[in-house]
Amino acid sequence: MCWNSLSIVVYSVVFYALLDFQPSRVLADEPTYEGNTTVREGDPFKITCRVSMFQVIKWQKDGQTLVTDEHFNISEAVTSDNMFVSTITTNSASSMHSGAYRCTTQYNKFHVLNVVTATLSIKGNYDHYTDQYNVGEYRSKLVLNCNDDEAHGVKYTSKWFKDGNQITTDSEDPHHYDVSENTLVVNRFVESDVGEYKCEIRDSNNNVKAEKTVKIFLKPYMKLPKTATFIEGEKMELECVVYGVPTPEISWKFENKTLLPTEQIKFLPNKKNISNAILVLDPIKMEDRGNFFCIGKSNVSYPVTSGASYVRIKDKMAALWPFLGICAEVILLCLVIFIYEKKRNKAEFEESDTDQGPETNNANDHSGGDVRHRK
Repeated sequence: MCWNSLSIVVYSVVFYALLDFQPSRVLADEPTYEGNTTVREGDPFKITCRVSMFQVIKWQKDGQTLVTDEHFNISEAVTSDNMFVSTITTNSASSMHSGAYRCTTQYNKFHVLNVVTATLSIKGNYDHYTDQYNVGEYRSKLVLNCNDDEAHGVKYTSKWFKDGNQITTDSEDPHHYDVSENTLVVNRFVESDVGEYKCEIRDSNNNVKAEKTVKIFLKPYMKLPKTATFIEGEKMELECVVYGVPTPEISWKFENKTLLPTEQIKFLPNKKNISNAILVLDPIKMEDRGNFFCIGKSNVSYPVTSGASYVRIKDKMAALWPFLGICAEVILLCLVIFIYEKKRNKAEFEESDTDQGPETNNANDHSGGDVRHRK
């Protein structure tokens, strides 16, 4: 019984001693940091952390644990005054290195690093609405220039990417793209060329010094046939050829009047399911003769109006008159042929009668002579 009581006392002392031996009580100083707070993209940087030997080194960036890999190099050392020193280094800083770093999770003390890039601008030969997007014209040449506004004579090389894929002139269609220094040329800009374009500027060591991304959209393109002919009272369907990204909203005009849906006027989608791309007039009337226009509007461009389509309307009997004319011509031709043949046959008959008279008389004279000679 005595030994049991003594054991309980000993265990209690050890237990409370262990509770009292906590790093938070032994440590008095928070970690200290040294190193870059701002670094230009592509340049090296270093962050050093000093902590007590009672703490555990565990680097984190924005709450994510860091280890030595292709992006970071982590080293550790012990100083003469029994302090841990851990250092993170990188040879070429990029935007992914920006963030809040800490070397231990026991304290919420951070070292913030900002990676700044060169000031790039991408400008096109067409509507440059904002710094975030550009607009190309259908089947026209689009030229994009990537410029480093802070280069100050430093020679850089450029690489172009579309939706994450590098653009080169030796692609499947070598005549579609031209890449030369800091310029990208799309020779025939179509819907498939819409996307996110990125320009990278690299130094002589092929390190990315700066990058700029811009979205390229397709300006609305609207086209109607120059002329169209319909018959009065029938149904007219006039389709507007539409290209554009984002898909434009379509409206119609007759001369200077905007067309709205009525019992006679209707709007239908085309095969690409673009709303209002087909104008229907059922029935079409004589007063509908004139110029029709289709207008495309999107949120990345000003409204675009197609060329005029002049609609001609024929009378209901218009198709009958040519038929009657042809019938009259055929009847007249047959009548002429009939009269001509009748006259020709009569002339031949009279000529044959005239030719047979002398021959018959001569025959009679010879036969008579022969008879008298026999006697």
